[in-house]
Amino acid sequence: MGEILITKVRSLYGEIKGLHSGLPKQVSGPYCIPSIIGERFNTALDLLTQVSNTDYSRFKIPSNELSRAENCNIRVIEPLMSTIITKLENEYGFGSVKKDNSANIVIINKNTNEVSVNVDYTIEDLIQQSNGQATDQLTQLKNELNKDDKNWETIKGCLLWILNFSKDLFFKILPLLLGQKIS
Repeated sequence: MGEILITKVRSLYGEIKGLHSGLPKQVSGPYCIPSIIGERFNTALDLLTQVSNTDYSRFKIPSNELSRAENCNIRVIEPLMSTIITKLENEYGFGSVKKDNSANIVIINKNTNEVSVNVDYTIEDLIQQSNGQATDQLTQLKNELNKDDKNWETIKGCLLWILNFSKDLFFKILPLLLGQKIS
């Protein structure tokens, strides 16, 4: 089961559990609660059905109970809420504490993509195509990259200048830099 699905189901479980925890615990005689609680419960069940692709409609509060003068009988609502809470706890392990010391198994699916860019020019080609200040910055960058002991502040300064000067030129240089083994 996907982590997103579990998160969505857990969220709806929490909502239902919250509605249930707001119900009075000890009731003598007929006791009614606002029907908005029943409507929210039914809405949470509709979303739960949609998210989990499992039909939970049998746990819904009947419409005739919701239409009774803005109040619902707690003796109808409480067992439905308790039952769905217990069902979700059993199906998804919500609300339970693991008592065994067995190791958890985590499966991580890591996708990697490789992008290949064919570059058929060099920094020297870019220097010959450019003029003025761009030529100076490209030459300085090329010379610094060819050194064994590179000054990264100089390289950074050249790249920032080129980026500010021309984004197109910067994006032409970027694959050249990525293709080099720079130490």
